[in-house]
Amino acid sequence: MEDLSLDQARRPRIGYAPDEEGEDARVSSREALRFLTRAGRALSTSLDPDQTLRRVVRLAVPRVACFAIIDLAREDGLVERVAYGHIDSAKESLLARPEPFRPRDEGMVPIQQVLDGSEAVLIERVERDWTGSAEVLERLRRLDGRSLIIVPLIARGQTFGALTFGSTRTDRYYRQADVSVARELARSAGLAIENARLYRRAEQAIASRDEVLAVVSHDLRNPVSRVRLAAETVLEMEPVAEGGRKMLGIVIRAADEMTRLIGDLLDVARVEAGTLSIEIAPVELSQLLERLDESHAAVASERRLVWRVVRPDTPLTLRADEGRLLQALGNLVGNAMKFTPESGEVYVEAGFTEGAVRICVKDTGPGMDETELAHVFDRFWQARAGDRRGAGLGLAIARGIVAAHGGRLWLESDRGRGTTAWIELPTSGIR
Repeated sequence: MEDLSLDQARRPRIGYAPDEEGEDARVSSREALRFLTRAGRALSTSLDPDQTLRRVVRLAVPRVACFAIIDLAREDGLVERVAYGHIDSAKESLLARPEPFRPRDEGMVPIQQVLDGSEAVLIERVERDWTGSAEVLERLRRLDGRSLIIVPLIARGQTFGALTFGSTRTDRYYRQADVSVARELARSAGLAIENARLYRRAEQAIASRDEVLAVVSHDLRNPVSRVRLAAETVLEMEPVAEGGRKMLGIVIRAADEMTRLIGDLLDVARVEAGTLSIEIAPVELSQLLERLDESHAAVASERRLVWRVVRPDTPLTLRADEGRLLQALGNLVGNAMKFTPESGEVYVEAGFTEGAVRICVKDTGPGMDETELAHVFDRFWQARAGDRRGAGLGLAIARGIVAAHGGRLWLESDRGRGTTAWIELPTSGIR
């Protein structure tokens, strides 16, 4: 793509005028179409609001304007000048407005008209057609402003700003055909700016949610621990009726489940923030799988599942965080057992291949289609709507743990044919 940075050495290509005739008019139309096509592509490459605003100005200057200004309306009725540029960098300070302002009060009547009426304003000759204050007219003279187009920035049917194009040329003045080019650029710019602003708001909302999530999860641990301790204390008291002991057991198990969920919430927040801690040490793979077997054998028996763990034939030592790796594998096995029906099979197998260790967790459950596979690592996502057999955090946490070890985690699945989760870890340890 052509470099669209501000280029002071080039003359602006303004004046796609309707009164041009013959081949010149056709060439101008083609140039306008090519410019708008390039502009649309360029504006779609960033979701950063500030970068998008600067890019709009760089697109306009010097190709369709000698100077350009973007003013955005605020909810309180004031307007902020957020981006501007001039073909002569020495004059850019004349475009600056450091404080929010009201265009009408500042003598910028045409800008206010655009913001109020959503219609473009063409000022073909500034000296003849300017309707604002004499003070602003004098500033336009200092800018060498000869001709202006002011077009609205519109998104979702609402005008949220104004884009001003200015010409300093004395041989060509803006005409109605130029308004069409400016309006099309403003349309693309308006969509790009609004999308970037919405994206930033979404990012801020997610960051705020994650911060609240981490704080609340941390603060919940103490009261949950006190509930469990109180239930255990009552159980140790004599006498406690059998029915009471049963209910207290339910309370203790519920407290344990809440503690695990709180831990998952904190872990997923750490994964997203890139602060998940791991402690690297030598880990013998067979012993790791033995611990995994011991911790899940009883659950498999209770659910009447066929459970197998196939260990590697030769000893292999990894450099890893054993506890975190067991957590990741446990999440994968827990998912497999959760969704595999009675008499189904869940097995784990590990081996060495191409400088890496691969561990697979395979089940004979219902499997997933491609649409579901695309979302399995999303936080709080459930394959079945309304399925409350988990919070939807296990896979996201497992992937974060594996990534922290320099490895990768992926799933393979077909509807009706079960699911296989693969973990691949470098034998050299963490990257």
